Amino acid sequence: MLRWAPLVLSILIASPAWAQPTSTSTVRDCPTCPEMVPVRGGTFVMGAAPGEEERDGVPPHVRGRSQPQRQVVIAPFLIGRFEVTVDEFTEYQRATGHRIDAACWSEGIDGKRRQYPGITWRNPGFPQTGRDPVVCVNWFEARGYAGWLSQRTGKRYRLPSEAEWEYAARAGSAGSRPFASDPQTLCRHINFGDLALADAYKHRRDTARYGVCNDGYAFTSPVGAFPPNAFGLHDMLGNAWEWTEDCWHPTYDGAPIDHKPRYTGDCEKRSVRGGGWFNDPWRSRSAFRFRDSNGHNGNMLGFRLVRDP
Repeated sequence: MLRWAPLVLSILIASPAWAQPTSTSTVRDCPTCPEMVPVRGGTFVMGAAPGEEERDGVPPHVRGRSQPQRQVVIAPFLIGRFEVTVDEFTEYQRATGHRIDAACWSEGIDGKRRQYPGITWRNPGFPQTGRDPVVCVNWFEARGYAGWLSQRTGKRYRLPSEAEWEYAARAGSAGSRPFASDPQTLCRHINFGDLALADAYKHRRDTARYGVCNDGYAFTSPVGAFPPNAFGLHDMLGNAWEWTEDCWHPTYDGAPIDHKPRYTGDCEKRSVRGGGWFNDPWRSRSAFRFRDSNGHNGNMLGFRLVRDP
């Protein structure tokens, strides 16, 4: 386990008054419901700044997905303090009897990704605690959990739009990440595909792939193991990719300029954000976007919910 050095959280720009949680307390609508953090609305610049992708080593073939930058207006909302956990998802499955046992796409020791029979959200191919983020959950299943919570509590739970997700991930910052993220200290803040993963897979410690630090976790980490951002949210970057509501579009051309999801483009795929425990660090950035098919179950894929006020 990683021994923590004293941490100085360095926000890249001063957070304006709107870029703060509505209160310092969280909201929980039932004893086992996810903790939700109220976030005030505001305006922010969404997308990667010119030159950011080059500086962060994003390969040329995936650049431009987070552009053009644009100003977006966000309404107040609540968002999960953590990614939805194994324990929380287990309660949903037990209460509804909904079977979620599809074979999950996983990474093998050989580095190749394939579907493995017997690998599911219950057993993603590596050990987890009940406090780890649930993975091997597709977009439909994530929405099913949100619908169940809505019925149970009388509140409207849903997946975040891309704009809400990025607003929450940035927490008032404007750079690649909401902390000073030089390669030596990146492991203090996020769980990504680092030297711990290389050692677990018995791979050569290739710094171009695994970086130069060890975050203490080869696979997923319990939610809250890493410091929160300025909104009090944990693991917005790294640990598990997070589903959003938005249909996939390869750029922000024609995207909404408010908090609403995008329902144009390829709606057989949805945007996922944040990067995961297996990925190179350049994917775990506030602006980076990827996509997966709605029915895709992957052992890096989890989710976090928002709730309307």
